[in-house]
Amino acid sequence: MGIGSAALVYAAVTALFFRNLLPDLATHLYSDLGDPLLNAAILAWNSKQLPLTGAWWNFPSYAPLTGVTTFTEHLLLTYPLASPIIWTTGNPILAYNVVFLLSPVLNGLATYALVRELTQSRVASFIAGLAFAFAPYQAVQLSHIQETMSFGMPIALLGLHRYTSGGGRRALGLFGIGWFLTALSNAYMLVFFPVVVVLWCVWFIRPREWRRLVPIVITAVVAVLPLVPLLWGYHVRHVAHGLVREYDEIRSFSADIVGLGGMYYRSMAWRGILPHDFEEGALFPGFTIAALAGFAVLSCGASLTRPAPRGRTSWSRRLLIASGLLTLIVLARVWTGYWGWHFGRIPLPPFQPMHLFTVAFAIFLAGLLTTGTVRGAWDRRDPVIFYAIAVVTLFLLALGPEPAWSKPWQALWSGPYRPLMALPGFDSVRVPARTWLPAALCLAVLAGCAVATMLQRYVRHRRMLVAGVVMAILFEGFIYDQTYLVPQPMRAGVIPPGAVVLDLPMEEGYWNAVPQYRAVLGSYRTINGYSGYEPTFFTPLRHALADGVPGALDTYRRSSDLYVIIRPGQDMNVARWLTTQSGTEHLFDIDEAKIYRMARLP
Repeated sequence: MGIGSAALVYAAVTALFFRNLLPDLATHLYSDLGDPLLNAAILAWNSKQLPLTGAWWNFPSYAPLTGVTTFTEHLLLTYPLASPIIWTTGNPILAYNVVFLLSPVLNGLATYALVRELTQSRVASFIAGLAFAFAPYQAVQLSHIQETMSFGMPIALLGLHRYTSGGGRRALGLFGIGWFLTALSNAYMLVFFPVVVVLWCVWFIRPREWRRLVPIVITAVVAVLPLVPLLWGYHVRHVAHGLVREYDEIRSFSADIVGLGGMYYRSMAWRGILPHDFEEGALFPGFTIAALAGFAVLSCGASLTRPAPRGRTSWSRRLLIASGLLTLIVLARVWTGYWGWHFGRIPLPPFQPMHLFTVAFAIFLAGLLTTGTVRGAWDRRDPVIFYAIAVVTLFLLALGPEPAWSKPWQALWSGPYRPLMALPGFDSVRVPARTWLPAALCLAVLAGCAVATMLQRYVRHRRMLVAGVVMAILFEGFIYDQTYLVPQPMRAGVIPPGAVVLDLPMEEGYWNAVPQYRAVLGSYRTINGYSGYEPTFFTPLRHALADGVPGALDTYRRSSDLYVIIRPGQDMNVARWLTTQSGTEHLFDIDEAKIYRMARLP
C-alpha cells in the first residue's frame, strides 16, 4: 500500500471515528467546551494579532493582567492552516475542526514514512501509522490539539535514521524540520521528546564516533533558534507572574502503574472488562499493539547470534537473582505487615517496602541491560530493542517523581522523573503522564516491525494476518464522544472594543472558556478566564461576588468603566447586589442577557 492509499484510509477512519462531528464542523466542538473552546479562542487570537508582537502576548482574559498568552499553549504550529481559514470564513470553530481532523492523518503518514525507512514494507508501515494515529491513548488527548499534532516526532526520527544510513545533509534537514515542528507543537513535547533523541544518540552512536553527534547538535540548535524569542517571552512573563508548578501538582498528574490497564471514557473497547474512569493516567496501549510489540522484541532477541562475554553474562545473572531475592523480602514484609515483621520473638529491622523495592528495581534494570541479548542488540544498533527500551524509559517517566502502584500506594521511593525536574522546562510542565505520547509512537514502530517479520514468516496467510491486525487495532482504538454547540458571541457593537467585562455567572472550571472565547471574538477584555494557569485573585473574586463583599470590583473600576453581563443562570442575589452598587447603570437587554456599566471610580 502506497502512501497515497494510506492517506485515504487514514482519512476514512478519521471520518468514521468522528462522524457525528462532520455535519456540524462550523458550529460544534468535539468532547466538551473546555480545552477545545480555549484552543479555538487561541486560534482566533492568533489570526487577529501578529505573533510575538506586544499585543499578541496579552490574550484578553484574566483582565487586567498582561502576558496572559503565556498562561497556556500558543498553538503557532497551526497558524499556517488555521489563520487563513479564519481570515476567509471568520469562523475559528471551523478552523479548529479542520486542524482537529487533519491531525490523525498527518500522524499516520509521518509514522508510515518512519517505519518504511526501518522495514522497507509498505504494509507494515501502513499498520504502524494506523497504530499511532488511532492508538487507544489518543482518546486521552482529543481535547488538546497541541498534543494530537505529534507528526513532528516521527519526522525527526526518520531524519536521524537516514543520517546513520549515510543520508547526509538531507537527512539532517529532515531531522531539523521534525525537531522544529515538535518543539513548536506544545511545551510537553518540547521537554519530553528530547529524552527520546538523547536515547537514540546513546544507542546508535558509539563514544568513539562522537564527532557524528556534532552535526545533530548543530541541526537541533539551528532548528530551535527561531523559537528563542517565543521561549524567552514565555520565560520572562512566567517569572514576572511567579508561575510555577508545585511539586504536589506534578505528582498528582503522574500516571500509576495500574494505568497500563486503564482506559479513557471515550474508548469503546473492553467496556465492562477494563476500567474506564482514568483521566491523564489512562495508558492502555491496546492488547493488539502490545502483543505486536512483544512479538517484535522476542523475535529480535531470538535472532541475536553474538552472545555477550561469559563474565558479563554471569554478572547479569547475579544481578537478576539479587533483584529477585530483594523483591521476595519486600513481598514478605508487605504480607506480614509492619507489626508482624519479626522472626519468632526477635523483631527484624524495619523498613519501608518502597525503599528496598527501589533498590531491587534498580538492580533489575542493571541486570537486564547487561544481558547478552541487550548488549548484542546494542552492538548491532538494533532499532527494535531501542524502541522497546524507549517505551520502558518513557513509562517510568510517566509515573512522575514518586511512582505508585495506584495512588496513594507508592511503589518506588523515587522515579527517574525527579532528577529531571532540576532541568529547565521539566519544572514548568505539570503532567508527567504525557510522556506516554512518544511511547505510543515507539509502540507503533514496534508493531510495524512485528508485522514486517510476520509477513516474511507467514507468507500464505498474509491477507488474513493483515486484515485481522487492522480490525483489531481499529476495534481497540474506536472512540465516541458527544459534540457541543458553541455559544454565539456577543453581537458586534454591544461592548466597546478594549473594554473590561465581567461575564456572569462566573463559574468554577472550564465554563469560563465561554466568556473568554466571546471576548476574543468581541475584541474586548474579560475578567473571566480558563487556561493552564489561574491567577491568585480569580477564586477569591468568585467567592467575594457570591458573598456580596462590598468593594469586590473596585480594583477593576479604578482604571476604566467595568461592563457586566448577567446571563440566565446567575444567582439572583448576586444580580441584585451588583445592580445596587454605586455608579451602576443598566444599559439594555440583548439575547437574554442584561448589560450593565459600572462607572470608573476616581
